[in-house]
Amino acid sequence: MPEPRLRLDNRFLVVERLVELDRLTGPAAAVALEVSGWTGERRDPAKAWATTWRQDDAHAWIQGDGPSVQVEFTLWYREVEDEWPDPDTYIDDLYDAACTELRSVVAELEAGVLGARLAPSDEDLTGGADYVELTAWRVEDKILLAGVKHDDTEMPVQLALVVREYSVGAEDDEGEWL
Repeated sequence: MPEPRLRLDNRFLVVERLVELDRLTGPAAAVALEVSGWTGERRDPAKAWATTWRQDDAHAWIQGDGPSVQVEFTLWYREVEDEWPDPDTYIDDLYDAACTELRSVVAELEAGVLGARLAPSDEDLTGGADYVELTAWRVEDKILLAGVKHDDTEMPVQLALVVREYSVGAEDDEGEWL
């Protein structure tokens, strides 16, 4: 299976648009994704905007509504195969591969258009989510986080890029994707 990847020229364009928003809301994020060439799908009839987005083999999700909106991009993922001879070794190999890719993404972000504005922070910027490895920054009033996660044994190992508003004590909404 080919690995999902945002094309380099578009990956940071949409992230820059999201960071530039005065306030990150579901409708505003949807517009930023649409003008960046993403195709949206409404999966929640209660929302007036698309929450699931796709561009080529890459995916993005707008999660939440109101002050706790975040947009998560899946940059890389690999399925966990139970039939492998040694699942623990295989998982470690997946983690290593994802973390290697993470370092590449972090280097690209730091060298890119947003690089000079990325401010490292000693705060926990995860919003309560667990990551195998991560790098997170404040960009003015937004959080930009790149991390490797593996939510449970049934889920793939993923490299995700998350953009959300910065607010003290912000919590995620228990990982329920809309």
